[in-house]
Amino acid sequence: MPSNRLKLLLVGAIGVLALVVVGLGVVYVTLRRPTAAPSAAMIEVSDTACTPNSLSVAAGTPSFSIKNTSSRAIEWEILNGVMVVAERENIAPGFTVELTPRLQPGSYQLTCGLLSNPRGTLTVTATDGSLTALPKPPTQVDLVAPTAEYRVYSIQTADALTRATAALRTAVNGGDIPTARAQATAALNAFYGLEPVIHLFQQDANPLTTGPAALPALTRSLAAATPDASIAGLADVAAKSAATLGGSVHTTTAGPREIIAGAGSVVADLAKGFDDPTVARARLAGVRKVVELFRPLTLRADKSLATKLDGDLSTVETTLARTPTPAASAVQPQLADLGADMTDLLSALGLNVT
Repeated sequence: MPSNRLKLLLVGAIGVLALVVVGLGVVYVTLRRPTAAPSAAMIEVSDTACTPNSLSVAAGTPSFSIKNTSSRAIEWEILNGVMVVAERENIAPGFTVELTPRLQPGSYQLTCGLLSNPRGTLTVTATDGSLTALPKPPTQVDLVAPTAEYRVYSIQTADALTRATAALRTAVNGGDIPTARAQATAALNAFYGLEPVIHLFQQDANPLTTGPAALPALTRSLAAATPDASIAGLADVAAKSAATLGGSVHTTTAGPREIIAGAGSVVADLAKGFDDPTVARARLAGVRKVVELFRPLTLRADKSLATKLDGDLSTVETTLARTPTPAASAVQPQLADLGADMTDLLSALGLNVT
């Protein structure tokens, strides 16, 4: 059962986030500038028309690449009757812009430059080819609970990191290397459990990720039969850095887009390759926590995505748990699939940025 302190913390976190949603709205930080997908629909807008003038795309978040081939600045819009669903304004001659809106199945109109130009048509179909509407993404209020739960998790994990590094320092100073090794592993797991949001605390986290006091480096140094005499000073640096990081985590609330996009960035980085399977497993554990907390909303928004996401994540975890651990290259295709799932999750929850 959670302690009274954690219950109060959760209630307080939910209250704070609710006030933010009601009073100010939720501000989502874009971690990366969106780019056009390889399968983006290509449209050219001349002085007189759009080419093509009629197109069909799948519902969700299709991408459009609009090139202005006319002699003047133009705008391109997707209309549902008189309502503008998505638009790009002031596209300069010769320039190409991208747009990735969330679209429900249905029939839409396209404006093509000048209002006097003929309108184009856009048909958006569901996966079964129908025009049946997609489930609506969760509201900002729906996102409050899992976001607050992640805040509690991140505080607990930061506290575990602080305790482990302090115990590591004590063990090293006392010459108890076996205990120091165990605490280094615990610290490593706790730190990477925070990785989806660690970009928010880059300055505090740097000593734990780079240089001789970095947790992976400390772990390797302690694995030696006789650790170097400098290990005591490095353990002290790690303990102090972890305490500083923990203080920052206690006073910071990450938004849902920051959390999910951060987890997706972890997967994307792992897909580029990794040297240490133990670290890779710890990093994936942090991703799993994000997936689990937002799963109820994922099931409601897109059940097929929830199923695929669970399956792809479990496949990667199972592969990395094999003995002997396969080479990183053997897991990269599976990680690429999981990375695509995390991108789709942002869209399903209405957190994609156009």
